Amino acid sequence: MEEILAKANELGLMIRGSEIYTRFAELSQKIDSNDEARVLLEEFIQKSNELSEKEKAGNPIEVHEKEEITVLSEKVAANDIIKEFIATQTYYYNLEIMVQKIINDPQGDPITESKIVKPGNPGKIITNF
Repeated sequence: MEEILAKANELGLMIRGSEIYTRFAELSQKIDSNDEARVLLEEFIQKSNELSEKEKAGNPIEVHEKEEITVLSEKVAANDIIKEFIATQTYYYNLEIMVQKIINDPQGDPITESKIVKPGNPGKIITNF
């Protein structure tokens, strides 16, 4: 079990060291330090969530609500930091989803105990495949 957790940690460190994670972290910091961009993004997310919940509940979306989200969408589209943040966030989240899918449905033969125990060192699990 410890070796599996060590491999999970290694995977986490690989992800954290990736270009997409680094850029996502940089842009998150830029958004947090830019009040205008942060507030705009928060308003956009809040309004999008409100309308999504309303739609899921089967309630009609009013014309003024559609106009509000359109105006917010246009402002978001005009903000380069937010546009890049959303695109980078999407790529990063897609990476996380792909990793989770692979963990849930790995390809190949399972690594059994007999394949991961080093000869002459009983119980020592190989972690450097």
